[in-house]
Amino acid sequence: MISHSARAFLAALTLTVGLAPVTAFAGPAQSYQYERRTTGRMCRPPLKFAAGACVRRCPAGFRDNGGYCRQFSQRF
Repeated sequence: MISHSARAFLAALTLTVGLAPVTAFAGPAQSYQYERRTTGRMCRPPLKFAAGACVRRCPAGFRDNGGYCRQFSQRF
């Protein structure tokens, strides 16, 4: 038989695990938007990181920031 303290511990553990925050993952089509800027360092020097790939020039709608291209936003 389970003691009272063991039951209380299991109940607390169940509530803690059940209330843990669940992180949302981007789908493969959107994951490039959330890449870290440091991933641009993975491309060799003439290439830059943009939209999940190493490219020579930033594509339309992207701003050149050295080793990576950032999506240009006109909100500001």
